[in-house]
Amino acid sequence: MLNLSRFFSVTAIGIFLSLSPCLGAGIVTSLRFGLNHPDGQYASSDTVIVSVEPVKDYPNPLEVAVFENGVMTRVEKIGVITSPRVVFTDVRTGPVAVMLEFRPEGTFPERIPMNLNPSEDAIRIGYVINGSAFEPGFQTPKDLKRYWERQIRHLRAKKTTVMSKPVTIRGDGIECFDVEVSALDTVPVRGYVAKPKDAREGSLPIIIQLHAAGVSGDWCKAHAQVAADLAQNGAIAFDFNAHGMLNDADDAYYKTLEEGPLKNYSIRPITSRNSYYFRKMILRAIRALDYITLDPAWDGKTIVLLGESQGGAQAVALAGLDDRITDVVINVPAMIGNGGYLQGRNDAWPWPMEYNGVDTPTSTRLNVDTSILTEKNARKAKKVAPYFDGALLMRGSKARFLVEIGLVDTTCPPSEIFSGLNGVAGDIQVISSPYRNHWSASIPEPYKAWWNENVQDYRQDYIKKLLNL
Repeated sequence: MLNLSRFFSVTAIGIFLSLSPCLGAGIVTSLRFGLNHPDGQYASSDTVIVSVEPVKDYPNPLEVAVFENGVMTRVEKIGVITSPRVVFTDVRTGPVAVMLEFRPEGTFPERIPMNLNPSEDAIRIGYVINGSAFEPGFQTPKDLKRYWERQIRHLRAKKTTVMSKPVTIRGDGIECFDVEVSALDTVPVRGYVAKPKDAREGSLPIIIQLHAAGVSGDWCKAHAQVAADLAQNGAIAFDFNAHGMLNDADDAYYKTLEEGPLKNYSIRPITSRNSYYFRKMILRAIRALDYITLDPAWDGKTIVLLGESQGGAQAVALAGLDDRITDVVINVPAMIGNGGYLQGRNDAWPWPMEYNGVDTPTSTRLNVDTSILTEKNARKAKKVAPYFDGALLMRGSKARFLVEIGLVDTTCPPSEIFSGLNGVAGDIQVISSPYRNHWSASIPEPYKAWWNENVQDYRQDYIKKLLNL
């Protein structure tokens, strides 16, 4: 059941949010923008009120571009802000995800970028009306469940081999292992498992960390200390990377993968369900889950998944494909709503439609090399992509979800995440962040400080409570 949580209290954040230079110069440092619902969530027919207060002189008249479900629909003139006033209002039934982009009058570029450049004199704020009414663009394939059941049976028919060696971590009372678990092919699951020493049989929940997109970045790799820190909560923790890469190798190894075997892995042309890159990524996650649940210390009840972006996509797939998952805690999850274009909405990363020649509202905002694409690519993509769309995979999941949605996220659009959550059978909490795009590091101050307290800290406390159920 969807619970559009509004724990963004006005007393904590205020009607206005001060913004820092991290998203630009003049507008960001001179003006304070705010919503009458600080969490950016509105019911059908609610009145949306956007107000602005000057904190420094800003002599330039403003314009605002209005984006509805990712598509720019109009530009309105606002004028010079010399005193606090309302600059935008909206009332409608929805469902609609709206992003407002404020710039000096006459400066909107012909091609609106997916994300703002830090040097641009602009700011974005987002809100959602009637988010609980969004539906996926794709229809669920009739054989979706049968397809994945066959894939998982095939995986489980393969003999599992495990290599494990102890590693040194900081802190007492935790043991940690570098593990390698065979999967479907020569690419295994690789990561770190940690748990309290001398844990009693049947005493510990499981917590699994899943990783965001990329290859060589630090965020793409499993870390022994991350697993150990998670285990300190009284859990069996598994931190494994998405690609089956070696653990703790030198930088040259990861760069070689990034420029070689894993180059452009997310946007490769789709030829079939069985050759699509994300099939094996999901199946490796299934294998990791099967392996970790064999630990005698598992309590047989609780399995918590953590993930951001691509990590959220893996978590959503696991929650939809395996009833053992009890809890999912994810931020700006990817791969949900790749069929949004059929409803006139922007699609989600990794944009399999766009990168296979399908014209969508997102196409003009991506640098797609269409010279290698054919109508055949597009036909195949339309058939294959629904089998990997989190909006369909997660339908009917009975797991509990805590999901952060960035309301100015153009990589994983709010409309598409809601379209998936609305099909979940379990309880859902949504934390919406009106100024958050896909990268939390670019959230402006002091909203970033508030975000750390009310989103990051809330999430950490939430996880601790789950592990002590």
